[in-house]
Amino acid sequence: MLRKILHPRPVAAAARVLTRPIVALAIFNGMLLFSHWPAIVTLSVQSELFHFGLHVALVGSALLMWWPVMSPLPEMPSLPAPGQMVYLFAQSIVPTIPASFLTFGSKPLYPIYETFPRIWGISALADQQIAGLIMKLVGGAILWTVIAVIFFRWHAREERDGMDATQWRDVEREVRAGLSSR
Repeated sequence: MLRKILHPRPVAAAARVLTRPIVALAIFNGMLLFSHWPAIVTLSVQSELFHFGLHVALVGSALLMWWPVMSPLPEMPSLPAPGQMVYLFAQSIVPTIPASFLTFGSKPLYPIYETFPRIWGISALADQQIAGLIMKLVGGAILWTVIAVIFFRWHAREERDGMDATQWRDVEREVRAGLSSR
């Protein structure tokens, strides 16, 4: 199904550019920072259409961000294991910015949240600080778990194959891509 979606040449060309590691990181992290801007948060709370569009953009940028690690298409391959680990490490850096503002803020970053009914007696500031901690700790745990899985799979593959299997997979991809383009 993905190949059908990417079949028109302009769509495939755009997808190839957008799923490049640096581009995908920039788009996702730019979207992450944009979506945490106080004025944007306020607008998303006030407009259901904007709120929905913002979530569509976040999910779309997340799909782009994960592509260099989990590409399902050999013609648009994922990075080799070492590259995936470096890429995910880089991805763990930018979310620290909004997480820090949320966690270490002395007053609510989003004043509109102070107008909402409080659940369980948690203040808007405490809610914000918890959100910042979850963002950094849980998000970081997910990324570092994936990095660890990639590392141990890469190590097991090299132990089993006795050679750099990542290089051979790249050769196989290039051969398949060359045969399919004929």
